[in-house]
Amino acid sequence: MKVETAVLATGSEHDHPAHVIGFLFKALHHSLRHAMEEALRRHQIDLSFAHFATLFGVYCEPGINGAALARRGMVSAQTMNAVLRRLERDGRIERRPHPDSRRADSWYVTATGAALLERARIVGDSVFENMLSALQDDETARLLNYMRRCIRALESGTESVPECHTATQ
Repeated sequence: MKVETAVLATGSEHDHPAHVIGFLFKALHHSLRHAMEEALRRHQIDLSFAHFATLFGVYCEPGINGAALARRGMVSAQTMNAVLRRLERDGRIERRPHPDSRRADSWYVTATGAALLERARIVGDSVFENMLSALQDDETARLLNYMRRCIRALESGTESVPECHTATQ
């Protein structure tokens, strides 16, 4: 059973969107990650989705530390540390002392990592284009706007959590 089918089967057409939308975001993330890893594998690029995202993060912010990468990647510091160590072992990134903290490292993409990332980004672009091919340009723009607004709402810290009322109450 595909992820979308499984997620959509958990609710009915009468469910409030708030009851289903989180599951759909998770399903989209899962499907995107799977499609990306399959495409990278088909093109013989030895990167997982997590390694690709981390390499891209280091490329975009040279000198970033592992804690910041973990926060951006929504993973634990231990998980990010394992990803960083693998990328370092494979010669794709290098570690340097952090200028402000003796306990932190700064990470930089190597020439080998940059070349691999360039190939992976071409593959990734095709995956993203395929995902968005189901939408018109104006729908894509609206989707971006809606997602950014949802993120801002969650990050504002002003959400209220209503009590859960079950059918038996």
